[in-house]
Amino acid sequence: MSGGRILRVAVNLPSQVDIVDQALQDDFPEVHFLKARAYDELARVLPSCQVLITNNSGYTPEVGRLAVRHAPGLEWIQFTTTGIDTALRSGLPPGAVVTNMRGVRAEVLATHAMALLLGVMRGLHSFEPLRERRQWQRDAMTPFTRALEGGTLVIVGLGSIGSSIARKARAFEMRVVGVSRQGRSAPHCERVVPHTQFREVLPEADALVLALPLTEETFHLLGRNELAHMKPGAVVVNIARGGLIDEPALIAALQQGRLGGAGLDVVESEPLAPDSPLWGMQNVLLTPHIGGRGGVEQDHRLAALLADNLRRFQAGRELRNRVDARTGLALDAHADHPAGDQPSADPPGAGR
Repeated sequence: MSGGRILRVAVNLPSQVDIVDQALQDDFPEVHFLKARAYDELARVLPSCQVLITNNSGYTPEVGRLAVRHAPGLEWIQFTTTGIDTALRSGLPPGAVVTNMRGVRAEVLATHAMALLLGVMRGLHSFEPLRERRQWQRDAMTPFTRALEGGTLVIVGLGSIGSSIARKARAFEMRVVGVSRQGRSAPHCERVVPHTQFREVLPEADALVLALPLTEETFHLLGRNELAHMKPGAVVVNIARGGLIDEPALIAALQQGRLGGAGLDVVESEPLAPDSPLWGMQNVLLTPHIGGRGGVEQDHRLAALLADNLRRFQAGRELRNRVDARTGLALDAHADHPAGDQPSADPPGAGR
């Protein structure tokens, strides 16, 4: 950005996740922040802005057309989310720099993955019907409780999220096998295999965690054939994107008892349809895509990264967490390898 001009920034975020608070605005008195929560507001202000701050779900096809066709001065889009798969499908302007928030949400997402894993393997979901009936049935719970220690966890995607899951799983004395694009060794993993060997390690998994981006190559990564390779009673956890799993195939495996359970923070079509069988399954633990939510402290970290990138943009310096607007692949030479929070190093066949 050349010095001297006024920077106009469109902020298209729901109020509950808007990190552009008054404190951040006060730090940049020379910047005009234009809040545009509704599409018609955004259509009015975006054509005159150099920067758009938005999130993945908010970047709809309508917003994509607006950015591509009617915002010729748009130079940079900052996503406050990690995944940008919806934005990639909606179309990003080829001339704009695109950045995301990968890494910031890694620890809380990893914690949520472990919470789902613990909940399913310890049978917490199975106790809920008993709790509602106020029945203290210890023996009835016993068949649904399993130990984590000594079990094998297969993690698909070894970026900042997957690596954090591996570290936490080792604290529970689990054996960890990783799957990544190139299969290079990684901390806390007994071994790492390339994506070409993804199906080969499935029979080892007492639990499988998906922590990688959704791309054309990873769509329905876990399908009927892959599920058939898993050992009876295995658990599936997905905190990345629902489209990574063939949902009807997963439901069938759960209904037939071939899988021991599933912990899902994401589903293929959100919100989950009221008639989905997943709602009524006692071997399924569901949360409504909240794995990346981490409270006020996380909002401060997100705002800090945004502020740093704003200063870099004003000074004409390279922005952090750049991604390719065509593929979603990380462009930063120093970037963490992805997994759930960036696509560059995770298996294309094996989203946040």
